[in-house]
This record gives sequence, structure tokens and C-alpha cells, in this order.
Amino acid sequence: MVVAKVISHKDKDRHVTLALENFGLFEFIDVRKKSHLATVERTREESTALAALERLERLADTFDIDLQRGSADRVSIDDTSISNAIEYASNVIKGVEPEVLEIDQKLVSLQMELERLMNIRDIAQYLEPLGLDPSYIGSTEFTYTTAGVISTSKFSELKWSLNEVTDGSYAVNSINLKRGVTVAIVSVPVSMRSGVERILTALGFESFSIPEGSEGSPEKILSESTNRISEIEQEITRLRQRKNHLRKDWTRRISAAWELMTIERKRLDARRFYVYTEESVKTWGWIPKGKETELESLLKEHIGTAYVLEIDEPDFVETESPTYLDNPEFMKPTQEVVEAFGTPSKHDLDPTKIMWLSFPLIFGLVFADVGQGFLILLIGLAAWRSKKKGDDWGSMLGYLQAGAEGLIMMGIFAMIGGFLFGSFFGAETVIEPLWPTFAHLDEHGHHNPYRAVHMLKLSIEVGAIQIALGIILSIYNHIKHHEMRKAAISASYLWLYFGFINLLFGVSYNSIEQWFNPDKLMNMWLPIVGIGYGSGNNGIYPVLPISAQVFTMIMLIVPLVIMTLSSVVGGMDGMVHLMESVLGMISHTVSYARIFALNTVHVILSGVFITLLPPLLVIPFPHIELLGVEIIPETVWHEGPHGPEQVQPFLPLLGAVVGTLIVGILEGLLAFMHTLRLHFVEWFSKFYHAGGIPFDPFTIKRIHTTVPRMETEVPTQSGYAVN
Repeated sequence: MVVAKVISHKDKDRHVTLALENFGLFEFIDVRKKSHLATVERTREESTALAALERLERLADTFDIDLQRGSADRVSIDDTSISNAIEYASNVIKGVEPEVLEIDQKLVSLQMELERLMNIRDIAQYLEPLGLDPSYIGSTEFTYTTAGVISTSKFSELKWSLNEVTDGSYAVNSINLKRGVTVAIVSVPVSMRSGVERILTALGFESFSIPEGSEGSPEKILSESTNRISEIEQEITRLRQRKNHLRKDWTRRISAAWELMTIERKRLDARRFYVYTEESVKTWGWIPKGKETELESLLKEHIGTAYVLEIDEPDFVETESPTYLDNPEFMKPTQEVVEAFGTPSKHDLDPTKIMWLSFPLIFGLVFADVGQGFLILLIGLAAWRSKKKGDDWGSMLGYLQAGAEGLIMMGIFAMIGGFLFGSFFGAETVIEPLWPTFAHLDEHGHHNPYRAVHMLKLSIEVGAIQIALGIILSIYNHIKHHEMRKAAISASYLWLYFGFINLLFGVSYNSIEQWFNPDKLMNMWLPIVGIGYGSGNNGIYPVLPISAQVFTMIMLIVPLVIMTLSSVVGGMDGMVHLMESVLGMISHTVSYARIFALNTVHVILSGVFITLLPPLLVIPFPHIELLGVEIIPETVWHEGPHGPEQVQPFLPLLGAVVGTLIVGILEGLLAFMHTLRLHFVEWFSKFYHAGGIPFDPFTIKRIHTTVPRMETEVPTQSGYAVN
């Protein structure tokens, strides 16, 4: 990273902002804060834009518009000038805000009136059997009358209490409802009101709150309120339909106007990093090294010649600079996975480009199925296409869009794994395994008892290759930063690890005693090619003219001693690192056995649905041969009722569908998580530290608007003096 200092005329500050916005790789350095400079004052147009933004957000809220959800149908507007953006937003606000505010006010008023009338109706329904005019409820010169509901079980207690308190000077009329509630009217002398109210409260008597205007017989009030409620509900429905119609007509324009004003707010925020003098504006920022020419070209396009660009290599501590990851667009999902672990520091290599291939490869070994992999591929392609069109699948399915390229790669490698192992939607009666070592049945239809062992060895060897690659990257990192002692330790670790793997597969994996046998010769491990041939002297691994004991001394003991001596020099940190390395050499390698375990679980669970469920429909497959390679054979071995038999390739439909829906989703997620763990824990621990500062450039993301490409002539200036 380098520091770019941009200086231009004071009146060109917006042009500078637009140039940096189009550049998209400029992270501001806040020199204003360090210099204790005054806050930049807003212009009248900028204040107008912020006010418009608030009004547009209120409009979006009242229409329930999801402003974060984009659309392929975008508004094209040139917002190079803030006046254009404000004019568009202003037209939108004037076009819809008055009517929607009027509708909202009417809806609030009608809703309040509706609640009042519903209260009157409910009270009238209660009083109708009693025939009491609601206007009689309350206090007069001589009496106090109230009406309400009380639990039927407490009504007799109420009458007894009233009789005791009033000495019989009371009147009660009541009617029992079906739900254990009694509607009652109580009338007592007005002088006894306070005592009676205490009794009513103690017994849980709920008095009716009689709204104003409730006069006449209950029947009349009930009829009038019911009719009026119906009219109001119809009016509310009409207003809501009108509001919904406005929402459909204006959602696109409101979203576009909101985005324009949001962009203006971000541009205003960018001005906080500008330093103004009497005639110039200055700003500093981080840019990736090698992007200087691109920045200069954009400054010239927007400003002309009225600018000065200075590039400085920072002299202060390197860790203060952010980390910029430069990867192709199709690797962005993988880069985001790397950044989820942590931003690379100055001591790290960016593993994105390697992980872009290794992650789907390991996933494909775990989730090896041609049919299910093809579905993942289709989902990835659909998500990628929708993302390119600008569609937004929402907050949940949006993750599929964000990782579309990764899904495509995982689907492809899952299909490759399916072809290698002969799995199609969980069935092994369709595809001929391209790697017969992993077939469940041999060429005679007998069960292959060594398949699990072969798969376990493949898993461990994949882990050994990836871990060795991680150690090599660690060596490169240390040499690059002139950390020779650490480089020597990592080189010794690679030496030790290579010896350990060779002894594991070139001598024995179940008898460590043979590693120290002075008579047993050593066989050199060759990655992958020995799968299916066992370990040690299997006819594939070349024989070395040394004994296993000598090899152990040279490749295991010697590097371990070198690592120990180099680690002791590093003190306690060095010894801890030594212990982690030696223990991790074994545990991390064995951890890759999860590839075998998960693949086996995937095969078994898929097979359960294929075997136990009735086929419903059996789909036959024709013989297919491609470039001399048999993809679908003429016949396949199948376990029939009387033992293995050769039949035409077929797929049981019901088992394949149910297995894909259940196993495909659950096992797919499980395969992804464990593949992620193998990279984060087993691989990254060898060379990746993270802890870097994320690069946060000034960028504008548009999901509702587009900027038309317009050729504009920028006036040139013969000379420019910077003060």
C-alpha cells in the first residue's frame, strides 16, 4: 500500500470526490482529526439532500419498502451534479408525499373513530338484553348508576356486599352470558358512590367506559354503530388499496431517490477528510501499489489539469497500513471466506487463490455425487445469473447470490467426485466408477472389503499434501521478511513432516517398531498413486537403498533436533511453537480422516433411502461412452434377492428424490462446515496469522440506480498553484 495525496482547486472538491468514488480503491486518512481542523460546513444543497433523505426514509417506512433489496429495473440518472440528484428526489417527494400523508392522516382518524364505535357497539351488545339507555349511566343529583361485567361466581357476593353497605338501598339488574360472565347494572344513592366503587373494584367488576354520543336505546345504538363501522371499514379498505396502488407506482422511484440522497450523504461524509485552504482542497488516502496510473487517469477525467497527485511510501510502522486483497471477481466468495477468519497481516500470503481450488476439491471428495453435485451447480448458476442481472433474493437467499461462484465450483467438484466413485443421486447402479478402487462391488459382483481403507488413505494423503503446502508457504513468508531463524525452523518442520509421512506409508502405519528396523528397507511414498496398493513395499513405491532405521534417523530425529535447538533460542514462545508443531503434525494429519468419515456417512445415508424405499418408478439409463471412457456401462452389478446380478443401469426415483432432499441438504451443509474447518484449523495454522487491518475504501454501491456513460469535456487549466 502507498499513500496518495490529492490536491486541487477549492471549487473542484466535488470533482475530486467523484474521481475517488469512481476509483473505488481510496481509503481516507483522517488528517483533519489529527490536525484539529474545523468541521467542514454544509452547503445549502447538501443540507437539502439530507432533509430529503429523511423524508424519503419516512416514505419508504410508510409504504413498507425494503430499500436494501435491489432490482434489475434501475433508474438511470446523471448525479454528477448534486442539483440533478436533488431535483429528482424533490420531484418524487412532491409527486407522492402529499397524497400519502393525507391518506395516513385519514387512516389514523378513521382507525380512532373505528375503535370508538366498536367500543360503543360492544357496550350496546352487553346492555341490549337489559334494555338500558347508556346515557343513564353515571351520576345524577340523587343516584349513581354503573354497568359492567363480573364473574358469575362472584355475582351473589356482589349483591350481598351491596345490601350490607347500602342497607338495601340499591337496585341490580343482570343477565348471565355463556362464558361464565355476568353483565350487571348497579344503581345506588349518589352519597354511597365511593364505598360501592371500592366493593366493585375488590370483586373485579369491570365498568363500561361509555363514549360520548351514546344515547338512545341499546338496539338503536347497536344498529347505528354497526352501520357506521361497516362504512368506516369500507373507507379504510379503499384508502389502503389506494396506498397499495401508490406503492406499486412509486417504489422504484422512491428507492432510486433514496439511493441518490444516500450517496450524497456518503459524499458529504467524505468531505470530512478534506483539508481546505483559501484556494485549495487536499486529501490523503491509502491506495494499492500499482494503481497510481489508474487514479491519475480518473482525476484527469474529472478535474482536467487542475490537480496535483503525490505518491509516498509510508515511513511509519507498516502494520498501520490496511491490507488490500487483489483477486479476480470470480474468487470473491473465497476471499470473503478467508476474511471471515481474519484479514491477512504483513506476515501473510493471501491464500485465496489456492483455497479457491482446494476448498471445492475437498468438498467434492466429501460430497461426491454426480446428481446432487449437478443440483448445486444449477443453484450456483441461477444465483450467479440473478446477481449479474441485479436481482436481490433477500437476506437469507442472498447468501447464495454472494457465494454463487463458490457454489459453481463446489458443484463441479462434487460431480467429479461422483464420477470417480460412481455415485448418482445416492445410487451406485448408474455410473461406472472411473476409479474402480473405490467401487463397492468388484468386477465379479463381490463386495469390496478394502474400499473404506482406500478412502481413509486417500483422505490422509490429501491432508498430507495440503499441510506440506502450508509449511512451504510458511517458509516463503519467513524468507520474504528476512526471518531466517523462523525459516530454518519451518524448513526443519517440512523435513520432519516429509519423513513422518514417508515412514507412515513407506514402512508401516500400524507398527512404529518397524520404523527402527535396521534390516527393513525403506520405500518412498508417492502421493495418491499408491491408493489401492497398501503401504510399504506395495509394488508402486520405489525402494530406497537404506534401511528404515537410517531413514528415521535422517528424516525424523535430525530435523527434530534442529527444530528443538532453534526453538530454545526463541525462549518460551519458541518451545510452545515446537510443541504445537510436533503435536499438530500428527493430530492435524489424522484430522483429515473426516473426509473418509463424512463421505462414508453420505454414501450410507443415501443408500438407505435407495434400498428401503419402494422405487415408485425405475428410470433406465442407456450405455454412454465418451472418448473411450465408459461413463454408463451396458450392465452394472446389483444386489438382487438371490445375490449379485448384472442388470441394466437404473435409478430408483423415490429413493433418489427423498435422499436428495434430506441427505443432500443436511450432508451438504455438514460437508461445507468440515471442509471449512480443515482449512481454518489444520491448514491456516501452518502459515496464516491474520490480524491485519481491513482495507475500507471509499466506494458507492448502487442497487437502484445507474449512471449513464457520458463523454464530458473537462476544461483545462494552463497552470495551477497550490497554497
